[in-house]
Amino acid sequence: MRKPSALALALAFVLATLAFAAVPEKVTVSAASAKQPPVTFNHAMHAAKLVKTCETCHHNHKGLTAAAKVEVKKCTSCHLDTKGNVMPSAREMSMTKNPFHIRCAACHKTEKKGPVVCAGCHVKKKA
Repeated sequence: MRKPSALALALAFVLATLAFAAVPEKVTVSAASAKQPPVTFNHAMHAAKLVKTCETCHHNHKGLTAAAKVEVKKCTSCHLDTKGNVMPSAREMSMTKNPFHIRCAACHKTEKKGPVVCAGCHVKKKA
């Protein structure tokens, strides 16, 4: 009778791991690392406490929830090498043309929380 309980415990562990893997703890955005240091932010905190829905940031994933078992595309899959001016490009450094600057900095300004200047997000590594 011990084997079924060990199997159930192992299955519960795997399912719990998958559930918590759905929302990464930290995310690093390095699309413009040739121009600015990468940005690492606390994704889990943003997801749990700071935004109303996942769609606030993940605009192309309608109905996305933390419990969803779907692959979430990186923003740069669409916003890195854009064709024409149809959407913002992550290669732009402008506060009005970079999709991360548009979405993140605008939210930080509106909520009066979080960094809104370059060095606040793009932290240079200490030598």
